[in-house]
Formats: sequence, structure tokens, C-alpha cells
Amino acid sequence: MAPHKIIIDTDPGVDDVLAILLALSSPEVEVALITAVFGNTHAPMTFDNLLKMYYNLGLEFAAFPEARKRFPLVSSENKTLVAIGEDGPIGGEKHVATYFHGPDGLSNISETHPEFSPAPSKPEDEHEFVKFVPRKGWEAILDVLRAEPEGTVSVVALGPLTNVAWAAREDPATFARVAEVVWMGGALDVPGNTSPVAEFNCFADPYAFAFLADEVKKGAFRLVFAPLDITSPHMIPFSDLLHTGEGGEKPTPLQAFTTSFLTRVRGLQAKFGLPDAMEMHDPVAVWYAIANRGSRSPELAAGWAVKGRQFAVERNGEMTRGMCVVDRRGTGEETSIRTEDEELKGSGLTKESAAKLGKEDKAADSSPLPLAITGTPGTPELRRLLLGRVFGTAV
Repeated sequence: MAPHKIIIDTDPGVDDVLAILLALSSPEVEVALITAVFGNTHAPMTFDNLLKMYYNLGLEFAAFPEARKRFPLVSSENKTLVAIGEDGPIGGEKHVATYFHGPDGLSNISETHPEFSPAPSKPEDEHEFVKFVPRKGWEAILDVLRAEPEGTVSVVALGPLTNVAWAAREDPATFARVAEVVWMGGALDVPGNTSPVAEFNCFADPYAFAFLADEVKKGAFRLVFAPLDITSPHMIPFSDLLHTGEGGEKPTPLQAFTTSFLTRVRGLQAKFGLPDAMEMHDPVAVWYAIANRGSRSPELAAGWAVKGRQFAVERNGEMTRGMCVVDRRGTGEETSIRTEDEELKGSGLTKESAAKLGKEDKAADSSPLPLAITGTPGTPELRRLLLGRVFGTAV
């Protein structure tokens, strides 16, 4: 079976790099385009981090030619298209996660480990494994969707949804050709990681997620997302991910590259008293895309489960920006405010009473909903897959 084409929209980012490497090493998918977006740092820097990743793949191939077998679609003959996307949200103030990911988005290795950076270049310069598209990121997304048969390309978003929202807003007919959108973001029934209530990607551009969620409810396209509820429990020990050479075995160029930015993350987590393991947020989203190959069918690959969730995205809250507001009253009201519901005030009925009398409008209940990933084949399987495919480590 031919690999399923995906577009990766990303803000690398430490776990973004691991997720992209997982995609590039997976025969089930072909990465047709990578678009950079602001998020973990500013968009020009996230694009530079893509170039760093490919540069170090080149070093890996030069030192160990057999490593090419792990990344069969990474080659100078089959260059991946890359584009720079938006450097700010579609609404609200701009925020970046340099507090965690460092000024360059990769633990500041641009300064601490300059050997992992290619020679300075312009995006439009010749690159070994990628070809720059001189278009806005969202325009490049639409170009690919327009060129490929309908329903054959998925968008896998690993950062704020800004580029994706721009594409869906500017040309909804073309964007509706997407097989599905898979996104890492949001927090439903667990605390946030950027604020007490918000996951970072949702916090960075809540307007984008709110817009896309509304479009999903109109039936425009399918959106599957991996919230913190499912990604945070998927942890891989740093002892599996860091290759320091302490055991006498010299790390490969790719191992040395990833170790350079993961070491700082390990130190930060120790300072916060967190487990000595890295949460695989973005890799879980890519894993879903690999396993399910853009299928619009409700039947998923073994071990996977999704559930439609009803919520609203808080866009403006001083303390709650980016919160996925779930109505926990059990009344089926979505997120309505009773004092503003003129129909109910006029009838004198609460929505609970109206529902009991069979007078509740159930149209909203049958509308498509964003699908939250609620089950995976498990952390051991992700660990085996990522370590084996990306680093060639048998687990």
C-alpha cells in the first residue's frame, strides 16, 4: 500500500523534532510538506530548527550510510517541501514558549552547541533534503490539498493552529479536501501546562482552535486532537533518549543532536520535581496519523479510541485564555448562559426541564464534534516504535 501523504504544521520545539523524525522514519506516511509556525519560539527560528534537524540527518547518513534505511523518503532526489508560516496568532496577543524551549526553541543549542547548526543560509538557498516554497505556510497547505486527490492528505498540526485556521478560512472549499486534521493540543479534564487551565498550543492561539472547532461542528472537515489528557501519561525515560557516551559507546550524530536539546529539558523537569521522563505530546499525534493513515472511517486501528467532545474555547480570559471549557453540569447545555437564553426566559423553563419534556432541540447533539483521542496501544508500544524507528534501538 502506498504511504499516506501528510502535511506537518509545526513549531519545533523539542518534542516536535522527535515527532517529525518519527514521521520521516515511518513507511506508512509520506511527508509532503512541512510548514513552520510560531509557538515554541518565533516562526523564523522554528524554520531554522527544521533545517538543523535535516542537517543532522545528513551527518547521520554520512557517518552511518545504513541509517538511510530508517528514513527511506529523506533524500536529495525526493526533497520535502518546506514553508514559513505565521509568526503570530489570528487574534489576541502573541506568546511563545521560550521560557521552556529556550530562545531558539531547541534549548538554545544555537549558542551552546553550534556544531549542530548548518552554515548560515537563506530559506530560498539550496538545501540537501528540503525545497523551500516561497509562499505563506497556509498557502502552501492549500496548494498541496489542491494538487492531490480529495481525502488523500492529512494535516498533522503540532503547534498553534494558526496556519491551519488561515487555510480553512481563506479557501474553505479547498481545505475541505483534507482527509482529516490531527492536532496535538488542548486540555479537557486535566490541568493545563502553560497555565492552570490551558495547554500551550491552545493558549498560543485560542482564536484558531475556536474557529476550527466551529467549522468541524458545521461538518466542514474532521478534526482529531490529542489533548494533554492522553499525551501526558505517555512518557519515555530520559535514560532511553539521552546518549551521553558514558557507557563507552559514542553517540551517533543524530543521537548527539537530540541529546543536546533534551539534556536541558531533563534539568528543567528535575528542578520542577517532575518524573525523569519526557512526555511524548507531539509524538502521540504523529503516532495516531501513522496508525490510522487518514481514514475517515469510524473504525480505527487496534488499540486506538476517540470520543466526540463538546466544549468551548476561551479566547479572552485574563486567567483562562486557551481553556477548553467543558460544561460539567450534565444538562446538555453545551456552554450556554441561562440568563442570556431569551427562549428559556420567555418559557419559564430551565433547559433541564425542557429536555425532560422532550422540547429540547437535539440538533446540536447530532452535529459532528472534534474527536479527542482517548485510547492508544500504550506507552510501551510508542517507546518501541519511536526508539526503534528513529534511533535504530531495539527495545
